[in-house]
Amino acid sequence: MDFSNLRAFYQVATSGNFSKAANELFISQPALSRQVAALEKELELQLFNRQGRQVIITDAGRRLMVYAEKIINLSIEARKEMLEFKDLTCGELTIGASTTIANYFLPNMLAQYNCKNPGIIINLKIGNSREIEKMAAEGSVEVGLVAGETDILQLYQEHFADDMLYLVVAKDHRFIKSTSLLKQLSEETFLCREDGSDTQRLLNNLLVKRNISPKSKMTLGDTEAIKRGVINNMGIAFLSKYTFEYELQLGLLLPLEQMKSTRPFLLVYPKGARLSPAALAFSALLKKNFIRING
Repeated sequence: MDFSNLRAFYQVATSGNFSKAANELFISQPALSRQVAALEKELELQLFNRQGRQVIITDAGRRLMVYAEKIINLSIEARKEMLEFKDLTCGELTIGASTTIANYFLPNMLAQYNCKNPGIIINLKIGNSREIEKMAAEGSVEVGLVAGETDILQLYQEHFADDMLYLVVAKDHRFIKSTSLLKQLSEETFLCREDGSDTQRLLNNLLVKRNISPKSKMTLGDTEAIKRGVINNMGIAFLSKYTFEYELQLGLLLPLEQMKSTRPFLLVYPKGARLSPAALAFSALLKKNFIRING
């Protein structure tokens, strides 16, 4: 059933004559008559009885009128809601973020986004970088925020921030005054993230590059647990600068400049995907903050 024909029928039924209905629809009366006739032909039913300039709706027409009103109202509601999506007055955005980004970088971004777009409902899924890449590729999140380069070819990448990682020790650790740090690292216990973590990948690469074989490794998995472990002299750790800013201010943790590395933070989503207005606004906010921080 053609929607324009149904709308023409509805307008004639509510106005009571073809001339007035045509004016209200901004079309010619002959065009309107053809639309109504096409609908009657399709349904094989007479919808109006013509009496001069006046039209009287038939029983079939009255029955159709009930459905036509519902359909037209739904069309109006759908258009209104789509415009609200476009204008970001409502909607939903599902984001995936790696642990470091989600816990230490993203909260400020989400606060800014929510302030600008209070009608958007945000769903955040957290995992390590490899897990978030998989979610983005499979479409279980609209966009993913990951640390380090991705090897998944079907994902598009947008660079939105830079990260610096340091070897971190407790405030009273012997390495603070050490002049032969690299030689002593092999005697230390390293507190580590789990496999799949980009932070752990960078540490592994750095140890290989410097030909360092730690005495032991302890996988704690959680960054907060790792920080508490370092503070209590359980070992040393390799951490993003975003994760220990508070402890650095308090003097509880100290970074060692001799052991550091850089990496990008990336926004990823499937190549060819058309991002929603909510996701585009989020991407623009990330880029704006990246320019402000690095400009």
